[in-house]
Amino acid sequence: MDFFDGYPVKEGFKGDGWELENCKLTHEANPESFEIPSSEEASLVKIGDLLRLHFTLTGAVEKGVPRAERMWVEVCIIQENCFYGHLTNEPIAIESLTPGDVIQFNWSHVAQIYIRRGDPRHSENA
Repeated sequence: MDFFDGYPVKEGFKGDGWELENCKLTHEANPESFEIPSSEEASLVKIGDLLRLHFTLTGAVEKGVPRAERMWVEVCIIQENCFYGHLTNEPIAIESLTPGDVIQFNWSHVAQIYIRRGDPRHSENA
């Protein structure tokens, strides 16, 4: 798939100057300081949900530039072991990504779920 909804699809979990962080591995190495959503929550994800991914910069990183950009994607395709989502943020350091680009990822790349008000999972409903 080269395009979806008229936007380019970035497949393979990496692109020019970036790669997706495996947040599951980061959590396993730092369980007290790096929380991630549970694997049970993956089955609750639906089209339109916002998920935060960490786009780790590859190559030389200038002083003052973070090691990763933390950005939200809006889920647009759900497949058996894979998700696709439209990038909703304007990257600051990664020039090869623009809002609307479609990012391929799997559950191990998800750092956070944005829970909208009114969703039964929202903290005000807990």
